[in-house]
Amino acid sequence: MSEKKLLSIENLHKSFGDFKAVNSISLNVHKGDIYGFLGPNGAGKSTTIRMILGLIQPDNGSIQINGENILGKKRNYLNSIGALIERPDFYKNLSAYENLKILFKLSSLSNKHKIKEVLEEVGLYEKKDQKVGGYSQGMKQRLGIAQTLLHEPSLIILDEPSNGLDPQGQVDMRNLILKINQSMGITIIISSHILSEIEKIANRMIVINKGKKIVEGNVTQMMNNDVMKVSFKSDNQEELTSFLNEEKLDFKINNDNIIVPVNEDDISQLINRITSNKINLKEVKQLRTLEELFLDLTK
Repeated sequence: MSEKKLLSIENLHKSFGDFKAVNSISLNVHKGDIYGFLGPNGAGKSTTIRMILGLIQPDNGSIQINGENILGKKRNYLNSIGALIERPDFYKNLSAYENLKILFKLSSLSNKHKIKEVLEEVGLYEKKDQKVGGYSQGMKQRLGIAQTLLHEPSLIILDEPSNGLDPQGQVDMRNLILKINQSMGITIIISSHILSEIEKIANRMIVINKGKKIVEGNVTQMMNNDVMKVSFKSDNQEELTSFLNEEKLDFKINNDNIIVPVNEDDISQLINRITSNKINLKEVKQLRTLEELFLDLTK
């Protein structure tokens, strides 16, 4: 991914009366990122997104798009941003094509082929004449993403894009987001509570809590930065526990699983030592997940 900063926020503050919704948050979204924006309810995610979109003004701090401070300026910068905030809202008695045509005209766009292109991108072109009132939640979410692509943005912000979708719908949404990022070269910020989805698609992320930044960085590095829990299954649990005791390793037994805290760099060496002692392993599973990391950071 590029190290060029597409979005840069420095020391952003926003209070509502005595309540500090956003308290000195700084973050950087690089060109080409799929950037996870994580935090519990009330952490300040939505307030930050609304400040980026110019819907509310910050009390202090700076927001830069492509190096240009957007605060106090005209809102022309929004021409380079698409956003889907919460659930998309369309005219239910109109078709998908008719809904996008209205937005196309309101945005004073000129490329008449763009509506067809975005509907094809999100897999709805064959359903373009069907009334939106008959769409499933997943189809409405995809139509919402189509609307964010109409004006060819360089950055799109998706707030809970998988909210209300069944497992297959979540997979379809994940694949669509990856396609938009990789094939169309669009940078994406995703605010989501479905941590497993962020873990699968985001390359960078930030975790905020109570209006403050807890951590920001590369997802893989953060996941691997700490001691991991590794689950072992063996044909002979007694031999394995005896070996771990000899190695002076802490562990706990959970049914047929033996859970061992171990640094990631030491996992392969530990497996080699176990098998060298002729202890058969049926299963080795890494238990460190983004959910566990998130709970550790926000507890």
